[in-house]
Amino acid sequence: MIEPDASSLLLTQRTNLQIALLCSGVVGAVLFTTVYFCFSVISPNYFMIHESISRLQLQPYGWIQSLNYIVSGVLICTFAVALRKELVSGFGSTLVPFFHLLTGIGSIVMGLCLDPQVQLYTSGLIFFSLITSLLLLTRRFSADPQWHGWTSYTIVTVLLMIVLGCLFIYSARDPKGLGGIFERLIVVARLVWLFFFTARLIGGRSIAQVTDADTNSVAAGSSKFTGSI
Repeated sequence: MIEPDASSLLLTQRTNLQIALLCSGVVGAVLFTTVYFCFSVISPNYFMIHESISRLQLQPYGWIQSLNYIVSGVLICTFAVALRKELVSGFGSTLVPFFHLLTGIGSIVMGLCLDPQVQLYTSGLIFFSLITSLLLLTRRFSADPQWHGWTSYTIVTVLLMIVLGCLFIYSARDPKGLGGIFERLIVVARLVWLFFFTARLIGGRSIAQVTDADTNSVAAGSSKFTGSI
């Protein structure tokens, strides 16, 4: 009988909780986008083309956007937990979830603190951690045939986000600039990447770099299970 490889066996060990945690990243991103867009539309003195998302917190009922940041941050943190389990070991297995966790914590801070200076530094931290986590993942993609083409796609996404980030910073100097559009395009670019990445994982792909120790551990568990049947 042909023994399944360790990565395949690791996939079968995904619990419903793990799948739910993986989906939490996409759910959080979609919820965040939906809430800030709808709130932007109904806020009479807010212009989404020109103004940043964080300025929604200064509108009447601004607590809605503050809560939006907090909920989004919590869901990003839960996704980081799921991602740590998916990566198992190897390059970036700790750093990638860590930078996702930083992103989530940064989002929570954005919701809890309205000080402009704090929000400025926090938004910079969020952007940096997002870019760094994506760049670290490109190393994993390049070493795994299952993720063929994802190295290029991720790098293109990172470059797009950096260009949009520069345009956002430049436009922020002009009250009539298009900073609001550039910031929202960054959010959308990340959302699209995250959706397809999560869909690929849920669809049966693994991003784990399985070591000999992992293989022996999974094989032992498989043998024990087979022997008990």
